[in-house]
Amino acid sequence: MKLQTRSFLICLLLGAKLNAAFAEHPVDVQRLSAEGEHFKALEMYEKLPDRRLGQDTHIAAAKSAWALGLTHKAAELFDAVLRSNSIDSDERARLTLSRGIIEFQEGRYQEAALFAEKTVAYLPEKAPLRGRAYLLWGQGLIKAQSYATAEEKLWRALAESTPDDRPDVSLSLGIAQIKLGKINDAERALKSIPTDHPNAPEAIRLLADISLQSGKTDRARFWIDKGKSDYSEFFLDSWSDYGLATAALKTGDVDSARKVVKDAEKRLPPSDPWLILTQASLEQAEWVKKDK
Repeated sequence: MKLQTRSFLICLLLGAKLNAAFAEHPVDVQRLSAEGEHFKALEMYEKLPDRRLGQDTHIAAAKSAWALGLTHKAAELFDAVLRSNSIDSDERARLTLSRGIIEFQEGRYQEAALFAEKTVAYLPEKAPLRGRAYLLWGQGLIKAQSYATAEEKLWRALAESTPDDRPDVSLSLGIAQIKLGKINDAERALKSIPTDHPNAPEAIRLLADISLQSGKTDRARFWIDKGKSDYSEFFLDSWSDYGLATAALKTGDVDSARKVVKDAEKRLPPSDPWLILTQASLEQAEWVKKDK
């Protein structure tokens, strides 16, 4: 009995050691990160000795840190890998693009554009990854108000993007073209975005806005009504009411504008800036109507 007990305890101890060794293997960091267990992956990564950490483990930990919103930690880990001379140009390009996206998310748009430019330099041939780099480059330039250069980069992004990436490129291209006053080009870019894509509500809002600015009141009303019908949760704000009221007033339809304002006053706080502007526009139209 004593011999059996002793053997059982030895097995338990050996099993515990094997489990501990397995639980702290670098491959598990990669596995946990791939499975979305980012906190566990990062916790395990921190426990492993440096001598056991390879580049794939660093990259997995960086991705998990990024997923957890620890952007400073993610950037630090990506930079550590990028300082290595043993990664190939494709991997270097992917990691450099990731660094650029982090900079963009943190509001450092010029730095994001620089990382995107570096990514393009690592990819001499046309490729979807280079298309995404051109997209980031263009988005960074839009934030820096360099709209003409941004449009140029976004055209290149469109030429190299995959169908999945194209709606993102089209939205950014449309924004740049609006800023450049290229309204017809912007409309074409925005209308190319599929109606079931997450970018569709923003595209329709932009189409409504440029229709208002161009005096195309019927088109503006069409786009706002479509937005309220198809993407109601994105068109609950006061800008939609302002757009509908403005479109009505530009055609002399004071009664419709009055109805829009009355409905908005029930839903919105009196201090809402778009509501105040809409009320002022209606009041001015009412005075003009009285004077006639």
